[in-house]
Amino acid sequence: MARPLRILLIGGDAALWVGLSSALGSRSSQIVVGKNIDLGELKTASKDIDVVVVVTNHVDPDPCAPLRLIQQARLERRTAVIANAADQRTAAEALSMGVGAYVLRGTSPERLAMAIGQVADGGAYYDAPAAAVLHGADDAKASGNMMSAARALASALELKDTYTGGHAERVTLMAVRLSQAALLEDAMPSEAMEAGFLLHDVGKIGIPESILNKPSGLSDTERRVLNTHPILGERIIAPLGFPDCVRHVIRHHHERWDGGGYPDGLAGEAIPGAARLFSIADSIDAMTSIRPYRRPVTFDEALDEVVAQAGGQFDPNLALLAREVFLNTPIHLEV
Repeated sequence: MARPLRILLIGGDAALWVGLSSALGSRSSQIVVGKNIDLGELKTASKDIDVVVVVTNHVDPDPCAPLRLIQQARLERRTAVIANAADQRTAAEALSMGVGAYVLRGTSPERLAMAIGQVADGGAYYDAPAAAVLHGADDAKASGNMMSAARALASALELKDTYTGGHAERVTLMAVRLSQAALLEDAMPSEAMEAGFLLHDVGKIGIPESILNKPSGLSDTERRVLNTHPILGERIIAPLGFPDCVRHVIRHHHERWDGGGYPDGLAGEAIPGAARLFSIADSIDAMTSIRPYRRPVTFDEALDEVVAQAGGQFDPNLALLAREVFLNTPIHLEV
């Protein structure tokens, strides 16, 4: 049974308090309401609070003021923001800060409770308003917000999965370098594809920590649960409006060239190019990283294994290219 949560509600009214308390049920041990709160009070409260819920008001002169206090108190990852659907300014600032959750004003208490539960468990939950920001008219600003959202979600995952610290950044560096050498028609280097690399395992936010952080081998049932993470990841990023290449990497990075992968059993060039090249970088980092159940191999040994699996697990042309790209200039794995 999930443990009870202590929540600080800022800017909310009695109706929200009642609805949230009812929706959380046994998960709610205390909901503290603070209409206006300063930095000192926020830091003090944070010692006894699991999640901060901030209700912003777009008609205020500075609706983002509470968010900046949250940032100063270093509570971004433990904060759920509720904002007006048309308030792109607050959405942009919340995304750039990397808050734990962002939902619409008027969201049902049950859905808000789900978002709060995700944040409390070290995950993240972004509602549809983020998509409007990601599709903003200013391309440079939209790109920046897309990367901010990607980094926020990747950071939220690493708080939950203790064995993948720095993995997203390391494997993204390798995959970007390989994409620059491969220049595949459907996987040209771009910030959108980089966001996909960062978010490849975002679906693990929905996997129990008892499975993610198990120090020994997984049972067949646990393995089946873990193998749902590409599908969960695709669902998580769906409302954010990322380009298709992001979805392709998330859903298909565990497919195999010989058709023996998951979740769809795609084979050969039916697997999107971004996912084919990313799977090589992902495997290299997995083999060279410390895990409680096996010893890491050297970078050169990992490259040898990639070549050995050419035509089986990996695209044969990309496997040989990876050896050529990384053999004399390996990625520095310390990020």
